[in-house]
This record gives sequence, C-alpha cells and structure tokens, in this order.
Amino acid sequence: MHTVKSMFVMLMCTMLLGCVSQQSHERAIEELKLTSQNSAQEVSQLQEANKELEAVIEVQEQVKEQQLETLKNEMKTLYSQLTGLGNLSGATPANFSLGLEDDSVDFDDLTQAFKNVRSTLASKLSDYSQLHAQNDQLEESLQKLEARLRHVRAAREAQEDKLAKVRREVQTVGREIDRITKALEEKFGKSLVVTQHQDRLVLTMLGQVLFESGKAQLTPLGLDIMKQVGEVLATLPNKNIQVEGHTDNNPIYGRLQQQYPTNWELSTARATTVLRFLIEQTGMNPKDFSATGYADTRPAVPNDSEEGQAQNRRVEIALYPERVLQDNKTVATLTQ
Repeated sequence: MHTVKSMFVMLMCTMLLGCVSQQSHERAIEELKLTSQNSAQEVSQLQEANKELEAVIEVQEQVKEQQLETLKNEMKTLYSQLTGLGNLSGATPANFSLGLEDDSVDFDDLTQAFKNVRSTLASKLSDYSQLHAQNDQLEESLQKLEARLRHVRAAREAQEDKLAKVRREVQTVGREIDRITKALEEKFGKSLVVTQHQDRLVLTMLGQVLFESGKAQLTPLGLDIMKQVGEVLATLPNKNIQVEGHTDNNPIYGRLQQQYPTNWELSTARATTVLRFLIEQTGMNPKDFSATGYADTRPAVPNDSEEGQAQNRRVEIALYPERVLQDNKTVATLTQ
C-alpha cells in the first residue's frame, strides 16, 4: 500500500513537472517572438535614421561644395583685381595659384589662401591710394606747367608780333634812309654808311668828317650831315636810338690830355655832342636816346694802317627795335 502511494505520488509529481516545463517552454517561445519583433522594429528604425543621416550628410556636402565654389570664384575675382592694381602701379602681384581647378584642394587651405589674397589686396589698395595721390599732385603740377606754357606762348606770340612790326618799321625806315643816304652820298661822298644788322640799323659817320682831330665839336660839314640825319630820325615812330663814339688806338697826348685824359673821354664826348644836337635841333624826346663811348675797344677794322685808323674813328647811330632806358633818362656811359 505504501508502495502504491509512493508510486502515485511520483506519477503526480512527474505530471506536475511536465506541465510546468511545457508552460515555461511556451513562455520562452513567446518571449523570443516578442524580442524578435522588437529587434525588427529597432532595425527598421535604425534604417530610417540611417537614411535621414545620409540625406543630411548629402545636403552638407552640397553646401560645402557650394561654399567651396563661391570661395573659388571670389578668389579669382580678388586675384583679377590684384593683377589690375599691380599693372597700374607697375608692380608684379603676388602669385596665389593653389590649383583652383583641382578638385582635391583642401577647404582649409583655400580659406587660408583667401585670407592671404585679401591681405595682399588691402596692401595693393593702399599702394594704389598713394599712387592716386601722387597722380593728383602730378596732374596739378602739369596743369600749372601747361598754364605757364600758355602764358609763355602768348608772350612769345606777342613778342613776335612786336618784332614783326619793328621789322616792318625798320624796313620802311631802311628804305627811307637808303633814299636819304643816296642823297647824302651824292653830297658828302662816303662820309655816311648805312648797314642793317639782325637787331638794329646802324648809321656810321667818319670822325674826321664830323670833328676836327682831338675835338668834340661838330664841323660845319658835320652839322650839315647831322641836320639831315636828324630830319630823317624825327620821322621814325617808337625810336630807341643809341649814339656810339669810337676812336683809333692812338693814345691822347700833350695838352689835349687836360680835357680828355684818354680815348674813353673823347669817344664819350663826341657821342654826347651828336646826341645833344639831335635832341636840340629836332625836338625829339630825350627818353628815346642814350650815348655810349667805346674808345678803341670795338674797332671796325684793324688799326695797323692809317687808313684802318681813319675808319675806326667814327660815330655810329644805332636804331634798336626795343630798348629800355634807365630811369627813362638820357644815359652817357663809359662802356668797357
């Protein structure tokens, strides 16, 4: 009996244990199915998240490419400006060639290069500003020079007009003097000679015709000649007349030295005598005249013969186109 009970108890335990094992197995299967479903859901979520991340990365890459392209274009523009400034200043712009057409250019390197270009451009702009200021100064100087040149040209044209007028007057006077000279030559021979130089017209009269030896008073023939010469000079407009006295190289000696110590005094006295006669006899304005003594410093011919010395003893009346007289007064000077 006891054995039967024991066997019954063992059978009941075995059945009970079997039921428990079956329930645990089913529960484990359910839990595994649930875990599998959760894992599939997580995988799906991860796949979705991965797609979103890939989309974000693609957008960032596109933005990065756009920024890179923008920086490339701006660098090209700045380099072009830099080159232009270099050409203006005559300098050679810095070379920032970093392979702009190369797709492998690093973004950070390009940014640094961009900063370098900006820095160099700022320096070139400063140089350009200085050059522009210098150019303004040069323009101002050029304008002043052009204004001065215009003034000089106007003055030169006015002077040329005056000179042309004087030349016409000299030619007119020359023709008149030629006519008078011919008349004088017929009467006085070769005592009066007229020569025309570039800047003056000169009437030359031999000293022995006008003066006696060692004296400064006009002879009767000299008075006659000077009277007719004065009549001609009185008809000339805008007269600037210089009377010049010349001697030979023979020194003054004897009692004559008391009045004329040297040929300077004698030549000046003769020039002054002719000047006074022209003014007093014709009524011409003294402001138009000057008198100068040259002694023997300007011989017409060598003084190596009596004939040459005779030609060097002379009085010349020079007619100048333009002449400024000191203090508007008649001047008698000893010219060396």
